[in-house]
Amino acid sequence: MAGLNDSVKQYLQARLDLFKLLLLKKASKSMSFFFGSLIIILMSTVIVIFSGAAFTFWYGKTFNNYLEGVLIVIGFLLIVSVLFIVFRKRILTSVFLSGMSEILYEENEIKDN
Repeated sequence: MAGLNDSVKQYLQARLDLFKLLLLKKASKSMSFFFGSLIIILMSTVIVIFSGAAFTFWYGKTFNNYLEGVLIVIGFLLIVSVLFIVFRKRILTSVFLSGMSEILYEENEIKDN
């Protein structure tokens, strides 16, 4: 009876260790997903800002009117912002929900025999 009790304890400890490892794996994948998304968002923001500045300077130099270039960039950013506000739930839900569900619900987690 003592051997069976030890075997059950070892089995439960092994299962607990397995769940801890799965939790660690999911937490690390989640953090890397969030930090990767944050880096993509920041880099996209920097690209948009520098592209707007480059367009403003090009427009100002070409047509000799920097104010119109600034207004065109502001108008474009305003339109993009309004579109993002209108469609934010679809965009954010599809990107983040699919990414997180892929991390949290993997096919090959624990297989009981």
